[in-house]
Amino acid sequence: MNRFLLAPARRSLGALTLAALGLLPLAAAERVRVPGTDLSIDLPVGFIAMPPDVVASKYARTTTPPTQVYSTPGPHWEVNIAFAMRDVRLPDGDLNPTRTALEGPLKNVPGFRWVKHDVETVAGREWIVLQFWVNGLDTPIYNDLRVTRQGDKTLLVTANVTKALYGPYAARLGAAMQSLK
Repeated sequence: MNRFLLAPARRSLGALTLAALGLLPLAAAERVRVPGTDLSIDLPVGFIAMPPDVVASKYARTTTPPTQVYSTPGPHWEVNIAFAMRDVRLPDGDLNPTRTALEGPLKNVPGFRWVKHDVETVAGREWIVLQFWVNGLDTPIYNDLRVTRQGDKTLLVTANVTKALYGPYAARLGAAMQSLK
């Protein structure tokens, strides 16, 4: 076969291999609106809305479950991006005191280990960024929690993934979280 005809296929295969290794970003499946906000996010390819009954079951130990969750499809729904709005107004000005207050209780969670804790500006909006590992019921779980002001409320966006799936999903979740605008 003509080597010039194979060149595009080789480039495509190479790009897919690099993307699978997390070295190239994968295209976003779709840009979705964050419920109750003026923000949107690029979901990773393959993520779908988690059915309400699964949200209720998966977040049963949570006092107030998320407003919306997007995830890899069931049956285990192991990689998630969740949105929650809280009726709490963050103080005006510097978010670092709030970040410090949020960090305190996390340190008592079994298996807790920091990856990053900071305040960042993404697309002109200030976010508290807390990235950490904790022990889940049967496996370590990586969490990327973003917190920001949304009018008189507080928006929380959380991406999490099990240790077993961290490698294939870490870069995609990070890109999604950085796409919030």
